[in-house]
Amino acid sequence: MTPLWLRLWHWTMAMLFTVLVVTGVVLTYSTSTFALMNYALADTLHQVLGIAFSVLFVVFLLVSGLTGYWRRYQRLWKGLLSRIVKFGGYVINGVPVKGNGGGETPPRIELSRGLLILVQHFLSIFSIAVLSPLLAITGLVLLFPEYAPETIAGLGGVWPFAIAHYWVGFLGALFLLFHAYIATIAGFRRMIKGR
Repeated sequence: MTPLWLRLWHWTMAMLFTVLVVTGVVLTYSTSTFALMNYALADTLHQVLGIAFSVLFVVFLLVSGLTGYWRRYQRLWKGLLSRIVKFGGYVINGVPVKGNGGGETPPRIELSRGLLILVQHFLSIFSIAVLSPLLAITGLVLLFPEYAPETIAGLGGVWPFAIAHYWVGFLGALFLLFHAYIATIAGFRRMIKGR
């Protein structure tokens, strides 16, 4: 059972991140002759929603810690990479008859579905442990550039954070697309009804 607080957090973060991606594209690629939306509005939305994203991420960490829900991710992580490799081998080579108890080999489409769900678990944990904190940290540095170091690796102090924010946001957008695709395979039921 997926708790209600997690489902509400999940959908809120998904909506926030979608708008952050759109406004990030506007802020990065707008020109004087073309913009998807008003640049000033995009800037304000990106800042306000970026702060909301960061705050909700911290709330998630606190609630997960206080309720013990973080153990679910710990259980998912245990042996995850070896299961991904194992299922990947099954998708490519088929299930060995010996390991299958002598029964019929599952169709490759079912094996690939299992593999994609395992990859989804890996990417979800990666987004929580790496992408979201990096987005929040680099975004806060860009929001308050006066606190950035003068230089980093010979570049102006803000530039490495801006480049990191761009690439982490790009990876996050790819994750969001993959996540939405996996949801169509696995079904939205769990994140709507909790089962």
